[in-house]
Amino acid sequence: MSRIKKIYASEIVAVAYTGSGIQNFEQGEAFWIYAVDKDKIVRTQILSLYPKNIDDAIEKFNICAIDVLICKNYGAKAMSELKKSGFKIYTFDGGAKAAVKAYAEGRLTEL
Repeated sequence: MSRIKKIYASEIVAVAYTGSGIQNFEQGEAFWIYAVDKDKIVRTQILSLYPKNIDDAIEKFNICAIDVLICKNYGAKAMSELKKSGFKIYTFDGGAKAAVKAYAEGRLTEL
């Protein structure tokens, strides 16, 4: 996975997503990564998580310079570990681009 550099955007947002919609964190095997500058998506790519456990996920998110995570829901352990690691976490039920747009427009509330 090549890293989306911060030169492209002010924040890097990861959304747990499959073709059917946003997934719960624990079910997320792939994350769409969005480079967001103000209210615009300037670049995207996909991050796959194999094997999937919270420590490996956090390590990959840090390597990719992720600032924000958007999932349908989070388990208690995942939420605790992600917050402790400094990620901003949000929930959304719908499409990935709609989630990122809602985040960029300030319509999501941080957990």
